[in-house]
Amino acid sequence: MSALNGLEPKKVFEYFEMISSVPHGSNNTTQISNLCCKFAKQRGLKHYCDELGNVIIYKEASCGYEAHDTVIIQGHMDMVAVKTPDCGIDLENEGLKLKTDGKYIWAEGTSLGADDGIAVAMAMAVLDSDSIEHPPVEVVFTINEETGMDGAQFLDASFLHGKTMLNIDSEAEGVITCGCAGGMHALAEYTLDAQKTERFCVELQIGGLTGGHSGNEIHKNRANSNILMLKLLADINGSAVFRLVSIDGGEKDNAIANSTRAVIAISESDFETVLSVVDGFFKRSLEQYKTTDPELSIRVNELGNRCVFASDEEMTDKIISALSVVPNGVQTMSGDIEGLVESSLNLGVVKTRNNTVSLSFCLRSSAAAEMLNIRNKLLKIVKMSDGKLRFDGEYPAWEYKKNSALRDKAVMVYERLYGAKPELCVIHAGLECGLFADKIDELDCISFGPNIPDIHTTSEKLDIASTQRVWEFLIELLRRL
Repeated sequence: MSALNGLEPKKVFEYFEMISSVPHGSNNTTQISNLCCKFAKQRGLKHYCDELGNVIIYKEASCGYEAHDTVIIQGHMDMVAVKTPDCGIDLENEGLKLKTDGKYIWAEGTSLGADDGIAVAMAMAVLDSDSIEHPPVEVVFTINEETGMDGAQFLDASFLHGKTMLNIDSEAEGVITCGCAGGMHALAEYTLDAQKTERFCVELQIGGLTGGHSGNEIHKNRANSNILMLKLLADINGSAVFRLVSIDGGEKDNAIANSTRAVIAISESDFETVLSVVDGFFKRSLEQYKTTDPELSIRVNELGNRCVFASDEEMTDKIISALSVVPNGVQTMSGDIEGLVESSLNLGVVKTRNNTVSLSFCLRSSAAAEMLNIRNKLLKIVKMSDGKLRFDGEYPAWEYKKNSALRDKAVMVYERLYGAKPELCVIHAGLECGLFADKIDELDCISFGPNIPDIHTTSEKLDIASTQRVWEFLIELLRRL
């Protein structure tokens, strides 16, 4: 039996459940691309799938709308696929286990992928309907938005004819997004020069953090477990000599890391010193983050004497000393829009593999000069400590348009439906709208969506009533266009 049976809008939730049945984490989108193509083929809709897996589906105008301008409906197919430590679901090969209490929908043990599965579901419901009034429609489903917007970056826009675009990739009802920051990814790598040694080993674990989206929630100053671990190791390094065995934390570079684990090799006589340093660090951190991260925990596990591969003391000192001062979080605030974060940096993932420690950062800014400043600062820190740094996945900012017929129409529709004005905003998070605006001359675009609390986490939920209202807004806006 369908987990979402009886929920309205029926078709939207039917298609949301369908796409949730196949794995569709970033860089694992083949099945959902095929599913979208099959959906179009079964309905006799012209469609195109490029070699990356982006899908475009075309639908002719409903009766009486043939002469109206084409509208693009756009969303991404991939999700941030994370799960709880005790969840047995293989997110590479299995779908999600959806649950509902009639008010919210969530996935058991995993993230939900309403970001941006709800866009795919709503667009499918439009494509499948014989009763919705709409102009000619071009539906664009892109891949890998969450890991660099590769789908939108390399999409051939010559397959699109519309100059008006509805992006359904926002997470707050009543908010119409009209601009966003640009961004890029950075990967720093350090060779550990690890040597085999028998030492007394200690495992450090930082967990219980709130985490969240590195764009939408970076201004909330939540603790980043990777940054905390590096600062803790720097404190230990000031009191006891140790050798780094490994450090691993975070899952995505666009998510604020909520748990990190490190293993260090020390002299057994320094164990009490390590415990004392950790205790002091924990108390200070708990005081600093008592509001944003009240469940913060730091654990020390005594592993005993072991034969391990560990970096020498000089390299350990060089890496930890440099990385413990890496900037993180909000860097600058906008001088034009009150309360808007202009630039930020997030250390999302740290991994130790094959004698190499890698650190994955997400950089965001709506100002090109500040983006360059952050790049250069990070580059200097990494180079001074003999690391390597490369940048990729750069995407442009989506600049706010002073005059927008689409935005005016959307505000009018929202006011008529709900008797109140929507909030118009520019956000610090990245959206694919900037890439489409870069490819399509004179593109008029807005972004909106239903309430989706705690995106990119295992607490992610989709508000059912909000989804109903946003669906009504979408079909009325299509009718008015």
